[in-house]
Amino acid sequence: DPLDAAAVHGAGGAWGLLCVGIFCTDENIQYAGYPNVNDACGRGEQFGVQFVGLLAIASWTAFTAGLVFFGIKFTMGLRVSEKMETEGLDVSEHGGDGFSDYDALQQKGNEVKKFDGGPTTGGPTTVVVGNRDPSYSQVVPAPLA
Repeated sequence: DPLDAAAVHGAGGAWGLLCVGIFCTDENIQYAGYPNVNDACGRGEQFGVQFVGLLAIASWTAFTAGLVFFGIKFTMGLRVSEKMETEGLDVSEHGGDGFSDYDALQQKGNEVKKFDGGPTTGGPTTVVVGNRDPSYSQVVPAPLA
């Protein structure tokens, strides 16, 4: 998970679900507009309900994601070719470079290599291989066009 979406949304959502059962009080349930007296928090029942909900959501997510990813794997594949991966998807998929100023990158001590861009780019392209300057993201602005 290169974007940490599972950690952020999955773990954060699970914690939010369980917090309802952990921190609820029977008195606060009455503020939610329930007309009857409810002691589900004091008995731990609310935490159990929240945990079952967490299991249901996790199961549904795993099942649905499994269907989607296995479907993609057996139809068009999940990975790009090794050449496309090495060159970068910005070149092979979008026909352009992901960085706009390679001279500034090279002057800052970055290792920059040239690859044959192939038919989609119309010529060679340059790819940053190693970043030795932690401020390079501020040095190279994204293209406006």
